[in-house]
Amino acid sequence: MQSSLIIESNGSNKEKLEKMLSEGWTVVSITANHGKSYNDFLVIVEQ
Repeated sequence: MQSSLIIESNGSNKEKLEKMLSEGWTVVSITANHGKSYNDFLVIVEQ
């Protein structure tokens, strides 16, 4: 099973990623997200 989330430059969703990692999810891809800010990242995780 895979899921994705965007970590924004202001730290938004960082806590959600940390929670998922503590539940056993693994990061499989991190990509710069070409949205509002180049400091945003698309993170794909799988369980």
